[in-house]
Amino acid sequence: MAYLLVFLVLLGGLLPVQAQPASTTHVLDQASVVRDASITPPERIPDILSPLPHDWQNSPVALPEQSWYHMTFDDAGWVLPAIYVERACTNLEVWVNGQLVGSSGSMVEPLTRNCYYPQLIRFQRSLLHSTANRLDIRVVGYPQAYVAARQRAGGLSQVLIGEQAELVPRFDARFFWNITLAQVIGICMLLLGLVITALGWVRRQDRHYLYFGAALMLWALAGARLYLQHVPFTVLTGEVLFTSLLTPFVYAVLQFLLHYVHQPRLWVQRLLLWQCVAVPVLLALVPAPTLAATARAVYVLWSGEFVVTLAFFAWHSWRLMRRDFWLMGANLVLMLALVAAEIAVQNAWLALPKIHLVHLAMPAIFLAIGVRLVQQFAAVLTESERLNRELEQRVADKTAEIAHSYAQLSDLRVEQAAAAERQRIASDLHDDLGAKLVTISQASLYANDIGRVAELARQALSDMRLSVRGLTGAPTPLPYVLADWRSETVERLTLAGVAVFWNANDPALEWMLPARMQVQLTRILREAVSNVIRHSGARMCWVDIHVARDHLRLGVEDDGQGFDTHQASLGQGLGNMLRRARVLNGTLQIVPREGGGVCIHLNVPLALSAAEQATDAGGA
Repeated sequence: MAYLLVFLVLLGGLLPVQAQPASTTHVLDQASVVRDASITPPERIPDILSPLPHDWQNSPVALPEQSWYHMTFDDAGWVLPAIYVERACTNLEVWVNGQLVGSSGSMVEPLTRNCYYPQLIRFQRSLLHSTANRLDIRVVGYPQAYVAARQRAGGLSQVLIGEQAELVPRFDARFFWNITLAQVIGICMLLLGLVITALGWVRRQDRHYLYFGAALMLWALAGARLYLQHVPFTVLTGEVLFTSLLTPFVYAVLQFLLHYVHQPRLWVQRLLLWQCVAVPVLLALVPAPTLAATARAVYVLWSGEFVVTLAFFAWHSWRLMRRDFWLMGANLVLMLALVAAEIAVQNAWLALPKIHLVHLAMPAIFLAIGVRLVQQFAAVLTESERLNRELEQRVADKTAEIAHSYAQLSDLRVEQAAAAERQRIASDLHDDLGAKLVTISQASLYANDIGRVAELARQALSDMRLSVRGLTGAPTPLPYVLADWRSETVERLTLAGVAVFWNANDPALEWMLPARMQVQLTRILREAVSNVIRHSGARMCWVDIHVARDHLRLGVEDDGQGFDTHQASLGQGLGNMLRRARVLNGTLQIVPREGGGVCIHLNVPLALSAAEQATDAGGA
């Protein structure tokens, strides 16, 4: 569709087909031209006729230049007569038989710009004579040397006079192609530029979207000179401003091509930025009669830059992105052809087309490129969504795998904890209950040792209850635990003939001791007391217990015979005490006592949360 539109524009512009006017329409293709500054038709008219269209190329005496075109025509019996002027640049007034019948705006600076506007002037039939009617057209504008494009050079096209009904279709067609279509294209280019820029803003890594969007909006602004009639500055100022506006457009297009193939060059960017400053300054400083020549030189420079960049683009797109080479290459070659045609028009190698080729055909190429960029963005978005779905599925699979592994690990930890607990129970039963049962079995062989058998059986039952408490018991208030320890310790030492000195603080009633910790501490205290009774030969024993929120300290001292703690090997009882202390993350020290005997000091942390206590109680 874009190529078809370009073809139609080229066909209508470069190869115009003139429709034959109706039989009652007069075509005035010759006129007497008088350079006169008066604001009314001059009296003296030269006999020399100049063909129409007539373009201004000579340097004027003063700016803006003003010329009068004098023509004559006969009345063809028109009911509603009208005058159609296809092009009058920059502005015109129309006089019929010395009477002003139409004006298109300001005839002094700032001039009304009507170079691209067709003119249809209606007038009253009563102004006409049967023959030799006089038509004077006053045109104000600038010669070709003072404007940056031939389309805006002063001059006048052929003039048609006839019925309004016959001239209106020609006026409407010309107005549509030159004005309405340009306005529609400008709005579409601006909107498309905003969309492409928004896409580039979303994908910051694809800078070519931003440059292409900027190029579209700059082109839309530059194209506004086709339909802007009233601007608050002179024609020369407008020529400099609108031509300078093309400099950032060239910068955006060239940067788009380089970034599209992912080959940006910092030195090129800096050079183009300097060009954006140098060209406006150059156009503003050159003498007014050389503006057209300077502009043509700038156009050639831009064309050369475009050709070099296009070759660079073609080379890298062929190597790196073969799929886009043909589509983008075709659009860019067609764009180059339009630029070449425009340069040929500006240098008068081709006649002025009926419509502005570049400003109407170039947007079609931009549309094709813009559609391709939108397709690429949609493809990237679709691929991103597909990859995101795949990633989500992979994350879900990995999450399920991790959950399964965690479940297996939890089961393994439970099994390991159960095995460790079974090992502890087996050790306790073997060390305590098993040893006592063996002793009971041996003592039962002697009838006179019944009392000892009963005592051993009672101790075995107590040990079994302690083990069961460690498995199923709930946390116990610390004051209750200390009371049990004191009762048992004092009873055992007193029966053995050892004086007991008990010292313990009074912990708060709400302080709870987990069952498992209670079992281990009870066994450590029992073993320490048993060692005093069996091996020390002591007469006195000191038991000191201090309980705080974060720790428990236990000390057992005796005045017995003692032993060398550095050389003596640890027996089974002392080894069990050390093992139980390690299970509680505590420390156990066995040192000689001054004056004889042994000191046993145990320090155990008690900083357990309620959840840990409940877990510990369930695990025990």
